[in-house]
Amino acid sequence: MSKLPKWAIVGLAFPLVCLNSWLLYRLGGLLQPITSIVITASLVAFLLDYPIGLLEKQGAKRRVAIAAVLLTTTTVTTVLVIFLGPLVWQQLNDFAERLPRWIELAKTQLLLLEDRAMFQNLPVDLDQLTVEAANQLSSALQTGTSQVINVTLSTLDKTLNLLITAVLAILLVFNGEALWNGLLSWFSEPWQNHIRSALRPSFRGYFSGQATLALILATAQSIAFVLLNVPFGLLFGLGIGLASIIPFGGTVAVLGVSTLLTFQSMGLGLKVLAVAAVLGQINDNLIAPRLIGGITGLNPAVVVMALLIGAKFAGFLGLLLAVPTASFVKKIADIARTAPQPASE
Repeated sequence: MSKLPKWAIVGLAFPLVCLNSWLLYRLGGLLQPITSIVITASLVAFLLDYPIGLLEKQGAKRRVAIAAVLLTTTTVTTVLVIFLGPLVWQQLNDFAERLPRWIELAKTQLLLLEDRAMFQNLPVDLDQLTVEAANQLSSALQTGTSQVINVTLSTLDKTLNLLITAVLAILLVFNGEALWNGLLSWFSEPWQNHIRSALRPSFRGYFSGQATLALILATAQSIAFVLLNVPFGLLFGLGIGLASIIPFGGTVAVLGVSTLLTFQSMGLGLKVLAVAAVLGQINDNLIAPRLIGGITGLNPAVVVMALLIGAKFAGFLGLLLAVPTASFVKKIADIARTAPQPASE
């Protein structure tokens, strides 16, 4: 009997893949917060494995490298929480209190535009558009800020979940290879190698590179904003850096911050935009190619669609996982498409 053509195999497999994916999604929702803990711990383990691998390449034994990385990570995290945590928290609360006044000031300045001659004959009601846009912006910013504060408080309250996540991440660092080999044993030998070669750059390389870039950008932006006496400079610098973990997130954050500051002071807003643009270009063109290069292999339009789908199904965690998951799927699909067909019997 002759084998089915490749298009028929894909057509039959597609609904099965969609059904299984939907079942896994529903199962993950039922198991919350276990699913989030496992995914977060896996991401942390991926990030920690990058410096561990670098130390191993320098000749250090794996256990020594793990101990050094864990000790350094714990020390740095503790120092940041003790010294920067209260400052960021204070600025976040002050920003939430001052935001309504900033929005009102922006609304007033926009409404004044209608008095200018060049806007008199426009076939649109600037008053209505400005009020609606300002109200929506105010609602979105206030909701976003309050959600950040609530999530932070919720995270602090759920100390047990944080502890479990940290312990699981450490266990995955020590024993993740054995667990990974056990999962891959369900696949045939060629596909084990394919999955390894596709998953490592798609996830570990991507997250390691993005986290390093975000850390560099957050540090540079925070220092620059503090030196420029930007209101909430530390908060804005760290926020832009963290947003840059998500593709296009840093750009959106820079535009949002600079626009908000422009309504308070035109010079300050333009200065922040210029500094952020210069630091972003240095980060993207000089540092990023050395760290992540073109590991995703995705078209920018596909990246945007992946982000939208990830946000739709899994919120912020989906935004983090969207690009590496799409990159992994693309690599596997390319391998499957180019794999030789079995000979007909």
